[in-house]
Amino acid sequence: MGQPIVDLESLDLSQDVVPVEDIRRILPHRDEFVLLDGICYYDAENGVAVGYKDWDDDPWWAKGHIPGRPIMPGVLMIEGAAQVASFLIKKSNQWAEDEFIGLAGLNNVRMRGIVEPPARVYFVSGNVRLSGRRLARMPAQVFCNGEMKMETELLGVML
Repeated sequence: MGQPIVDLESLDLSQDVVPVEDIRRILPHRDEFVLLDGICYYDAENGVAVGYKDWDDDPWWAKGHIPGRPIMPGVLMIEGAAQVASFLIKKSNQWAEDEFIGLAGLNNVRMRGIVEPPARVYFVSGNVRLSGRRLARMPAQVFCNGEMKMETELLGVML
């Protein structure tokens, strides 16, 4: 681990490539737990997706997650990464879009930096592998300001 799944500098991330309606249809998250504002890169052939979340200068978690110096909670980094990974596996037709993917575990989680609002946070997933009929191994990374902030292998289970 430590190597980016994809070189974000080489991609045009300036516009959404998947309609937000498609994201909301595929992912069940609503209200505060919508951690993908959009998908700005999707390569079906190579199995890579990049989504993003724009945090303003006063996100809902900032009041309590380090008053005076808000830091995006690591669990929200993991959740955002899980959402882009779930989008990727469903969009690649490996699992039906109406199936729910639950978080079954995490391997090799590394926090590599902090995210302070306001910020655009990129969630990247690629190289998803199925293990049996119900388990997926989904490498994922989080970037902000050109730096990797977190990486892990998510284990997703079809429920």
